[in-house]
Amino acid sequence: MPPPPTPTPPLFRQVADTIRARLRDGTYPVGIPLPGERALADSFGVARVTVRSALARLQEEGLVTRLRGQGTLPLGQAMAEQHPKLHNGLLDNIVSQGLRTRIQVLSCTRQPCGEEIGRLLQLPPAAAVLCIHRVRKSGGAPVMYSEVALPESIGAAIAQPLLEEMPLLTLMERAGYPFDHGEQELSATIAPAHVALALKIPAGSPLLQVRRVVYDARKRPIQYLLGYYAPERYRYRMHVSRSGSASKVWISEGSATRHS
Repeated sequence: MPPPPTPTPPLFRQVADTIRARLRDGTYPVGIPLPGERALADSFGVARVTVRSALARLQEEGLVTRLRGQGTLPLGQAMAEQHPKLHNGLLDNIVSQGLRTRIQVLSCTRQPCGEEIGRLLQLPPAAAVLCIHRVRKSGGAPVMYSEVALPESIGAAIAQPLLEEMPLLTLMERAGYPFDHGEQELSATIAPAHVALALKIPAGSPLLQVRRVVYDARKRPIQYLLGYYAPERYRYRMHVSRSGSASKVWISEGSATRHS
């Protein structure tokens, strides 16, 4: 008897396989949202629910992350292999938050690093860094003020005209400096005058202060960030889980609330 015919995979799996192949060959670049569900459904000749199921499968694999109101963002095969839970993790959530909000760049200058930034970025004294001062907005209201320092070699490689269009970590990765992990410290503080002006709040108002150092796969620091969040406009959630003998903490920078 002839062998039974090989069953045809479900449509959603066929769509997922094709999108996965396009992610791997660069047809869909990392950090650039995929075409919308309707456009994908039309191109594959399937229903939107089929596309939705395919994207859900790819999200489970860690190849994409789906952002409400922003579409589907490719994460790339390498990132999926290094971070199988990245879509629930800190750094990818930071990228996602960057796509859900708007950035206004206040200044972008090359200057000598101070003692603290030089120590955190492991740079020699007075080494040049690219300093970027930004305000992140949601619904037109300022949510976060940040000061970012990049080593000069990295700052020179990123596309500065895109600083208001794409998350900085995505720009760094596209320039050949992908992130691997980060260390972050949270504390309460009061708003300095320049931060209060940027966030449109009274000087001395209580703020959540974030200090973050991001590293590459070789454990070299590639970004330092000092951020200030208005607590009444921003929520910070933490999910703690246990895997094997180790505990893992996934940080979720909660949705910014809209203020008129």
